[in-house]
Amino acid sequence: MRTSSGKPFLPAAADIVFQYIFSSARSEECLLHFINAVRMSAGRPLAQKVEIRNPFNLKDYESDKKTILDIKATDEMDRTYDVEIQTANELAFPERMLYYWAQLYAGRLFSGEGYEQLRPVVSIVLTRFPLFSQLTDLHNVFNIAAEKDPKVLLTKHFEMHTLELTKPKWDRFMEQISTVPEGQRLLRNWIDFLLHSNQKTEAEMETLTCGTPGLELAYQKFVEVNSDERMRELAWAREKAARDEHGRLLFAKEEGRAEGRAEERAVNRAFLAQSLRRMLPLFYPESVTAETLERVWNIEETERLQEIMNAMSEQKPFERIAEIL
Repeated sequence: MRTSSGKPFLPAAADIVFQYIFSSARSEECLLHFINAVRMSAGRPLAQKVEIRNPFNLKDYESDKKTILDIKATDEMDRTYDVEIQTANELAFPERMLYYWAQLYAGRLFSGEGYEQLRPVVSIVLTRFPLFSQLTDLHNVFNIAAEKDPKVLLTKHFEMHTLELTKPKWDRFMEQISTVPEGQRLLRNWIDFLLHSNQKTEAEMETLTCGTPGLELAYQKFVEVNSDERMRELAWAREKAARDEHGRLLFAKEEGRAEGRAEERAVNRAFLAQSLRRMLPLFYPESVTAETLERVWNIEETERLQEIMNAMSEQKPFERIAEIL
């Protein structure tokens, strides 16, 4: 799919696109049905309605390119939901997920209140990278259970869902789909939308949205955000802001020292490589594999990495990226 000016659509899994779909005006319907598809897939009780606690505000992202893109909401049972998508792995990422969950959980308790006032927090974390290689399923649920009898939970307040949107796990998920219940079918359609909506025709999207609550509105919002040049440019501006900040920090550290030191070049190379590992899966979701990202990480020449970055920013076909690799 392309915009009226001929530019290819950004995928629904791009951070700002994802945020707009699920937390802008009228997004409650989209978010409710996506959360319920995840929870139905895991056999959990469904929500009847949700209220978004941090609605999308374009001005926030324009003024702060480092805004954390997660979506917070509560339901009629006062459960808190935190939904986020990550494109690049980070050091100690599972610990980071737990830390964010703990912040939300503790944040529900106000001064003078007893622990009985604490309410469940449900985290839903989507990743574009492998997270648990020892697990074969795309969707996994974690709780706190007794080792000798996992049916005994320490508390029902902790619930962590991970959805690894990698090609091997997506392929395996699709192989099993003919034998799975309705909840899995709904989740499949949502994930298919997130991964492939920018590659589908309007007819294919009509088929996908049929019978999947909330998905038709999500598709409308997907088209809206891709038709807005400000938001499209903002996705690149966020990446540029991160690179600029990195450059300022380097300058402050290296001021007064000779340029071109090996340490500085190594830091620049690592930063470019990490940026590419985060952005390439967003712009070439069907073409980028784990091997591609590994090859990017192993490139020693900063110039080659910059050449890939330039080709991606100019929206060159993936074949051009492959040539540089």
